[in-house]
Amino acid sequence: MKNLEPFFNPKSILIVGVSRKAYTFSYTVLKNLLEIFYQGKLYILNPNANEVLGVKSYHSLEELPEIPELAVIVLGTKILDIVEELGKYGVKYVTIQSELKTGINDTDLTLKLHKVCEKYGITYLGPSMIGIINFIDNFTTSIIPVRQHIMRENKNITEGIGFIAQSGGLAGALGWWTPSQKLPISKVIHLGKGFHVNEQDIIEFFLNDKTVKVISLFLREISDDLIDAVKNISQYKPVLFFYVGKDELKERELEKAGGISVLNYIELFEIAKIFLWCPEPKGPNLGIIGPSSGAIHLIVKEMRKQHLSLAKPDKESQDIIINKIGGSTCAYGNPVDYWPPEKFIGIKICGIYNTSASTLLKDEHVDGLILALEFFIEIEFDFNIFDSIRRTNPDKPIIVILIQAEHEGAKRVFKSASEIKIPVFENEIERAVRGYRLLYDYYSKIKKK
Repeated sequence: MKNLEPFFNPKSILIVGVSRKAYTFSYTVLKNLLEIFYQGKLYILNPNANEVLGVKSYHSLEELPEIPELAVIVLGTKILDIVEELGKYGVKYVTIQSELKTGINDTDLTLKLHKVCEKYGITYLGPSMIGIINFIDNFTTSIIPVRQHIMRENKNITEGIGFIAQSGGLAGALGWWTPSQKLPISKVIHLGKGFHVNEQDIIEFFLNDKTVKVISLFLREISDDLIDAVKNISQYKPVLFFYVGKDELKERELEKAGGISVLNYIELFEIAKIFLWCPEPKGPNLGIIGPSSGAIHLIVKEMRKQHLSLAKPDKESQDIIINKIGGSTCAYGNPVDYWPPEKFIGIKICGIYNTSASTLLKDEHVDGLILALEFFIEIEFDFNIFDSIRRTNPDKPIIVILIQAEHEGAKRVFKSASEIKIPVFENEIERAVRGYRLLYDYYSKIKKK
């Protein structure tokens, strides 16, 4: 396996040809590193400048005080010459974040680039790549903006998503965009043409990265190498993918290899949070707590479609729910349909969810729990009650669905749920239920292997 650590967390970096013009790609790489307070040694090379953004500019490689661990090239010309100079100087890791343009055909140019790198023992990424974002170690080579507050929010996570995109824009967007529920993201990469290091290499790197728990792939093409990599790795870490190409045969092969196909791009993150935060389901039998029969029926309909079942709690659980909750609760104690409560304010509704959730999760016939929440601002509800419930029942998945929730109430739930690692879906009943099914299928396949 190739050592890719210097690309993701170099101790020192050289940016070749940093422009003084604001908003150019090379300028932005430097600006990003300064704004996120990169802690390694930062060097820039520009023979026509003495400084850029307050950073000293060296005029030649020989002036550098050390051999940088990583060099980043964001230039449009003389790339082969620059790579050769870097190789002679002793640089072993290079990212080429611009296109190769010399007037000769791509195949010849690629071969020449590879021979130069082979000659000097250089491992290289690119060309035509947007860059890397490493949230864990506070590092990026992205040629488009990366926001300091997003880096800061992900810095101290222990387990997150490793995202590989065959699209520069979609990969780079993780530098300024976040999903509706804040998710821990470990690392993001766009490989460009990936001649030397490909998706297979990155997936293998992510396998051994303890901060990557789930791998998400946006794919335009599916290679045999990628299929082999997923086959080897999917039994250890879930690999979600969304494919926009036309080769249905390759897509099916990737699924057979263990890749988990999602229905659209956003599900690379929305389904990923179920795999990040939910434990292995022991079975297909779910408990439901909701405020209306309509919401519950919507969930149950999708459960039938996904071949999931309503759990039938034991007599003791039924008695606790029926006697303490009352109302229109189902005779079996599941689903718990508590509407109407006696009043909206106070601890009444919190008490209903606390009692029902604790009772269902303790029951051996219940494999997981879906909470349906309908909020308006008059309802007092502290979602943090589920912190202790989750800790008491760490081996059963809890998934939340907000149905027609008033905006302020929804914001509170998203914030609290993210902090205690419970996935929330807003008006996405089908996605939430299907996500549980995908989670259950994934662990079931691993057991068979």
